Amino acid sequence: MDEKMIGQWGGEEPGQPSLVLWAGGRVSGSDGCNRLMGSWRAEGDGYLFSQMASTMMYCQGVDTWLSRLASAREADGQLIVCDAGGLEIGRLAAHGS
Repeated sequence: MDEKMIGQWGGEEPGQPSLVLWAGGRVSGSDGCNRLMGSWRAEGDGYLFSQMASTMMYCQGVDTWLSRLASAREADGQLIVCDAGGLEIGRLAAHGS
C-alpha cells in the first residue's frame, strides 16, 4: 500500500534541501547533501521531529542546516524550520511554489 504524502517543501535540484511528511508519521528528505529520515507528529500549530538520522557524506560548499531540524511550522507558503532550542534555522518553500 502506498503511503500518502502530507506535505512537501524545498527544491529537487542537487544541493538544495527538501523535506516530505508522510501520513504514517514518517519524514524523509535531504539537507542538500545527505539523506534525512525519521518520524514526525503534529504538535499545536506545527510539527515535532524525532528519531532523525542521516547519511554522513561530506559535500563541499553545501550548507547542511536542515540536518539540525527539531520542529517546524507552516506560514505564508513556507515551512519554518527550528532547531532543538526552538530557534529558526531556515525556511523551505512549499513544493511547486
